Amino acid sequence: MPDPQRHDYAVALCCDRNYYHLALFMIWQIAHYNPHRRFDIVISSMDDLELPDWAKALGVIFHATGALPDYAEVARFGGSLAMLYRLNLVAELGHRYRRILYLDSDMFVEGGDLNRLFEIDLGPHPIGAVLDAPFFYEPNYRAKEFVLADLPALPYVNTGFQLINSSVYAEQEVARRSFEFCKTHPQAIVLTDQSMTNLALRGGFALLAPCWNWQTNGRYPLIPMRYPVFFRHFIGRIKPDRESKGAFDARFNHAYRHFFEAMRPEALPLIASPADPMPMPLRDLANIMLRHHRGAGILRRMLTRFADPYRAEI
Repeated sequence: MPDPQRHDYAVALCCDRNYYHLALFMIWQIAHYNPHRRFDIVISSMDDLELPDWAKALGVIFHATGALPDYAEVARFGGSLAMLYRLNLVAELGHRYRRILYLDSDMFVEGGDLNRLFEIDLGPHPIGAVLDAPFFYEPNYRAKEFVLADLPALPYVNTGFQLINSSVYAEQEVARRSFEFCKTHPQAIVLTDQSMTNLALRGGFALLAPCWNWQTNGRYPLIPMRYPVFFRHFIGRIKPDRESKGAFDARFNHAYRHFFEAMRPEALPLIASPADPMPMPLRDLANIMLRHHRGAGILRRMLTRFADPYRAEI
C-alpha cells in the first residue's frame, strides 16, 4: 500500500469494478462531513482501479488486496467476491491501523463524527456493529443462520458497517473462524461473510446505535424526520442509483446524478432516470403509515436503548 499514511485509524471500503463508482461517491461524502478527519481512507480491491485526481488530493489510498486463503473455498460463492475481502482487512492492514471502520459501498452518508466514533469503547469485542434490520420490525427475531445451525436466538448484526478493533480481531482469529463455517455449517451460509461472521462470534459484538447503519429506508421512511440518521444503508437488491419508481427519496438519485455529472461523467449511464415527481398514491401512503404504526413499539424501544450514538452496548 503506497505512502503517505498519516493516521492509525482508517475507513476502508472493499469493492470491485462494479461498485467502484458508489465507493467514490461515499468517499466524497465522508470527506465532506469530516473535514478535520483523523483517519485514512482506503479502497481495497482485487481489481486494478485508478484513483481520480480529486481522490488523490484527499489522500485516499488504494490497497491491492491479496487472495483469499485456500480454506475459504471461494468456488462455493457466486457473483462478486468483493464482500468476502473485508475478512482480509485486519490480516493485511491491522499492523498499520489500530481500528478499521469497514463500510459497504451502497450507503449514503448524512452526518456523524467519525473521529468520535473511532474512540468509543468496544469492551472485549472485536467488532462494533448495528443489529440487522429484522430486529427493528420482528419481535424475538432469530436469524435464519442460527436456525440452520441449531443455535438459539442471539444478537445478529449487519456486517456492512463494522468498527473493528484490529488487535482483538486478530487475537480472536475472527477471519479464520468465519471461513471455517464454510466447512462445518455450509447449509447455514445464507449471506456469505455476514453469515460467517455472525456464526463465528455468536452475538459477541459491541452494538452500535442504528443511526450508523440505518437499514429500514423503505419500511420506515418517516422515522428520519425526527431521528438523525448518519449512514443510510440500502440493503437488498434495489439501490438508489438504479431505482426510478419512487421507492426512495428523490434526493438520493439527484445526489448521485449531481456527483457523477461533476466528478465522474463516465458513470452517468449507470444512474437510473428520476422517479415520477407526482404526489404519492393514497395506497402507497397508507402502506407507509401502516408499517410505521405496526413498528412504532419496537422502534421506540430500540431508539431508547441506543439513545447515544457515541456509546456502544457492550
